[in-house]
Amino acid sequence: MPKRARRRLPVPVQRALTAVVGLGGIAAVILFLNPAKVGSALEHFQLALIAPIIALSVLVYILQGIRWHYLLADVGTKLRLRDTILINLAGQTITAIVPLGDLTRAAFASTADGTDFGTVAATVTVQELSYMLLLILSALPAILALGYGLAAVIPVALGIALIIVVLTVSPVFCRFHDLVAHIPFLNRLLPAIDELQQETSTLLHRTDALALSVLDAARVVVAVTAFWLVLQGLEPGRVGWWQAAFVLALSTIGGAVSLIPGGVGANEASVAALLIFLGFNSGAAGGAAIIQRGLMTGLSLILGFTAYLAINKRLHLGGIFQLFSHRPVPAQA
Repeated sequence: MPKRARRRLPVPVQRALTAVVGLGGIAAVILFLNPAKVGSALEHFQLALIAPIIALSVLVYILQGIRWHYLLADVGTKLRLRDTILINLAGQTITAIVPLGDLTRAAFASTADGTDFGTVAATVTVQELSYMLLLILSALPAILALGYGLAAVIPVALGIALIIVVLTVSPVFCRFHDLVAHIPFLNRLLPAIDELQQETSTLLHRTDALALSVLDAARVVVAVTAFWLVLQGLEPGRVGWWQAAFVLALSTIGGAVSLIPGGVGANEASVAALLIFLGFNSGAAGGAAIIQRGLMTGLSLILGFTAYLAINKRLHLGGIFQLFSHRPVPAQA
């Protein structure tokens, strides 16, 4: 008898379940830390810091867009800098709520310019590998001073280094290719993996592409500074900049490892736990986690939808959610 096809949940239901899981995780963190204490900490937040925090958070996305623009130029796209920044912002609407949502901006750029999706996706891979590695490095001073956290950070840093080696060293990639070829299901992804390796390797061997990693470093500095100001608004002087980098790096890793879209719930739990470890009271730690989530999701959604509405008709990006209902197809030249 033929096997019955598995019924997949409708896309709207999948999104709703994702939102419920994320909100449930945040609610659990707040309940565990005591809602009254979290609320009190938020009430006493220094309002004068709101404007610089928002400004720095927006600057993070602008720096991401500028860096991405030059990577796109390296693979032959003809997008203007302004359009690249706006496409990058538009992609943030999905990044925070859907697994692999960061590839939305790659799909948008591919559609707008006509460049092959795999080629554009390679630029996103290079950029985010660079950013994550530099974010981890920014946490090292605090980790070394505290004597803790190496068990969490070193494996991730080594993992990123291994990915870079696999993508750039041909003999290593050949061995990896042969291994994947013998693994059921994964071997179906070989064409996409081969294309990603070829494009990523080309970028990582370009001197100008590596030199402009300074923009990724600037993005790390701005992101950590914004988070540090959040902490200053709740408990002034409790932690320094390097300790803020430590918390941001490890919480980002925690959110990524959880495989939950945007790391919702896991990220908040990591932020709160690490801050309590550094001496924050539970209410302020929970408040920092909530504000950080607002910056990561709320601000990105507002900026993303605004940017999408500004450029959708002109660049013909298509539906903002349909890219994850079907395989992205680049526009015809």
